[in-house]
Amino acid sequence: MPKEWYVSFHGGEEKASFNNIHVYSTDGKELRKALNKKSLPEGIKLRELRGFVFGPDQNLYVVNAYFEYSEVLKFKGTLNENGQHDFVDVFVKRHAEMNPGIDHPFNLAFDSEGDLYVSSQNTSLVARYHGPASKTGTPGTPMPFPDGLALQKGDLPPGTFVPSAKLVSNGLLDVRAVIFAPNNNLYVADRAADCVRIYEGRTGRHLRNLVSRSDQLDKPIHLLLSPDGRYLLVGSGGNDSILRHDLRQGASLLRQSLGALMVPLEWHLATMASSMLPVAIQSKYFVTVQLMVGPGESHSLRTWRITRSFWCWWAAELLQ
Repeated sequence: MPKEWYVSFHGGEEKASFNNIHVYSTDGKELRKALNKKSLPEGIKLRELRGFVFGPDQNLYVVNAYFEYSEVLKFKGTLNENGQHDFVDVFVKRHAEMNPGIDHPFNLAFDSEGDLYVSSQNTSLVARYHGPASKTGTPGTPMPFPDGLALQKGDLPPGTFVPSAKLVSNGLLDVRAVIFAPNNNLYVADRAADCVRIYEGRTGRHLRNLVSRSDQLDKPIHLLLSPDGRYLLVGSGGNDSILRHDLRQGASLLRQSLGALMVPLEWHLATMASSMLPVAIQSKYFVTVQLMVGPGESHSLRTWRITRSFWCWWAAELLQ
């Protein structure tokens, strides 16, 4: 099958904000919705879909972020006859007592063991859940606290992996994207703290802050790794720019907004599935997806535009 782009848009009150993951051709032609709404059971609504990722079982996991839902939905990874993904089940569901940590979720990532990590804006924490093939617990349920929280378990919600600053010292102020580096450490964008924090992959121990305001980082939101795992790209919403950090050499380069197609409100970095680095620029009226192509410093840009009356959040290229 040809390669395609999956693009999710920020939710709102208008009709177009529902079931808001759209499929586009690589030249920007709108093709269809990615998810089959007709496969949903009664009571499940697709509203304010944000982060999404193909899991270790090759199924598609989607954050359903609207406040009253706050869940992770699981769809079949294979496409049906209409080129859409059919609903499987609710993989992670908010519960006031058993799982209060997931609240207005933003992003999700799987670790090398196949377990799921979800960042939530309202609780400002990262929670860890048993993965789809877990042999130590029921898939989709909160995992035990990591060793790094051994002395701070007090009032933490079940499954907490990285806690909020409201509950522990040096916790997260305003979490956004999470991503695993090639060494299996967890990178976390803390928007209000103007930094990207690094946590040891399985213990949850805070190692250090990778980049911060001293590197011209301002309100980090999205994180993206280059195909070779060398560069971390950080969407810096406060100064409409992308910071590129060399993980091998420890050097950072601020890459300012390029072109005059629009005045971006924020940069949002896409989940990547090719040798190109897709970058989506948010606008209230349209979105420009730019493909940064080429090694090292010599990046060129190719751009296509999608006209929408709502905000762009993610773009992801479907694996062929």
